[in-house]
Amino acid sequence: MADRVIINEELAHFGVQGMRWGVRKDRDSKEVSRSTVRMVDKDVKRYSDAKMFYGKGAGTRRKLLKAELDKKKKDIPGYEKLFNEKVTNADYAKSASKAKRERTRKDTAYRTRVSVKQFVGVTGSLTVAAASYLYYQNKNLVDSFVKDQVSKVINKR
Repeated sequence: MADRVIINEELAHFGVQGMRWGVRKDRDSKEVSRSTVRMVDKDVKRYSDAKMFYGKGAGTRRKLLKAELDKKKKDIPGYEKLFNEKVTNADYAKSASKAKRERTRKDTAYRTRVSVKQFVGVTGSLTVAAASYLYYQNKNLVDSFVKDQVSKVINKR
């Protein structure tokens, strides 16, 4: 007779005993829910972005954000402690580069709008039809002027 080999097949599992599959434990704090941790992460990112942005509206944006965060700190248990901890450890380099790109883009758009208005000679309100008529009458001239203004702004950097 041929030798019979019996293979003992077992299912082994190295998880945490009593842990349900797909359910994660809170990693940051036992008294703070997972949704609060996610909310704090988003708010810290918004806070650091607003702090690094240096332009018109930054003050208003920061005031509105501060009011929103103060309400959350008061209403949600454990939020303030976790927020302060994450803000202290936040990396502002990414927010600073984002703020610089955003400021450059907004400044370029603003200067272009102002230059076009100066070029066309529009100081008051102008209907869309009149503006488009003026644009298409002087399309090549306006386009070259706008390109020139944009290149000046970009070359200043």
